[in-house]
Amino acid sequence: MKRTVVYRPFEQRDTAHLAEVISQSWSYEKMFSKNTAYHFSHIFLYYELSRQSYNRVVEVEGRAAGIITSAFKAKHKRRGFYIMKVLKHGLQMAVTAEGRNVLLNYIKAVDELNSRMLNSLNEPFKAELSLFAVSPSLQGLGAGSALFNDLLLQLKKNQIETYYLYTDTTCNFGFYDYKGLERASAVKRYIKTPVNKEIEFFIYKGYV
Repeated sequence: MKRTVVYRPFEQRDTAHLAEVISQSWSYEKMFSKNTAYHFSHIFLYYELSRQSYNRVVEVEGRAAGIITSAFKAKHKRRGFYIMKVLKHGLQMAVTAEGRNVLLNYIKAVDELNSRMLNSLNEPFKAELSLFAVSPSLQGLGAGSALFNDLLLQLKKNQIETYYLYTDTTCNFGFYDYKGLERASAVKRYIKTPVNKEIEFFIYKGYV
């Protein structure tokens, strides 16, 4: 039976489903407790929505199953509603020792590493592919490619020729190799607290 698939802008009703997609796609529930994974995935989603210039959601049978967002450097602006949501979930994470470790160690370490990689490239990118997550149940069905291709059209309309994105080995980074993006930077780090594992972090560069 063919499933009903719709591509559309983000709606508030999508939040819970998309946070679950993020947690599944990036293995948060394998890295953290269920409670921490829940709040962390919401923080990530709300933070990217707070600064996005463009978004597109794939809905399957009435349920959001993937999202892509981009921040155009000349156009994005902070949205207070989403920032408040980030703070709310951050406070709920901070109640537990694991949650505090994620906030104070994991997020901080990853942000600092990503910033150093980007600064080392010394390129005036005009856009970032800031969030891209598709339910594992849809992999191989073309939903990710459809979202990605729509973003490229939006970049072209805005006369943006190059863009970048952060990813790492906890994600399906092979998609970007398949799409022909350039791996512009790569760094391995052992993240002791709280994940206790080695992760390789990347910046990919894309051309429109």
